[in-house]
Amino acid sequence: MPSSHKSAYRGTDYLLGILVLLAAGLLLIWTARYLQPVRLPPLSPGSYHFIARLDDVAPGSSLSFMLEGRPWLLARRESEIMAVSGLCTFRGSKILWDEDNQVFLCEGHGCTFGYRGHRIQGLAADPLETLRIKIVGERIYGARRRS
Repeated sequence: MPSSHKSAYRGTDYLLGILVLLAAGLLLIWTARYLQPVRLPPLSPGSYHFIARLDDVAPGSSLSFMLEGRPWLLARRESEIMAVSGLCTFRGSKILWDEDNQVFLCEGHGCTFGYRGHRIQGLAADPLETLRIKIVGERIYGARRRS
């Protein structure tokens, strides 16, 4: 009789263990939705996407990132943040940030672009595409401009 009494406890312990695991899983799912990054509602003409945290880009430096399958460059001055396309408008060469002169440079043909993406000199006829930037708390979001 004691052996059947033990097996009844084993079944109860097994069922209790499953209930505890189920409750823990539900609690994890419930709390995980609050751990997601802040999402902004889509705004016209483009939707905002998380780019980086403010701490990731020191004043005077830059950060390259991908957005919608394209390379972009985020540059920061003291209180200003600007994001431009990582590809030159002349032949699609890579764009780099020149910290000393605070300009964007094309590594392929030497085109120079100002902080806001306008062409200063070189073969490119068009300015660099820019993103609309929004800062929420310590997070930087960007949205492509739609024509």
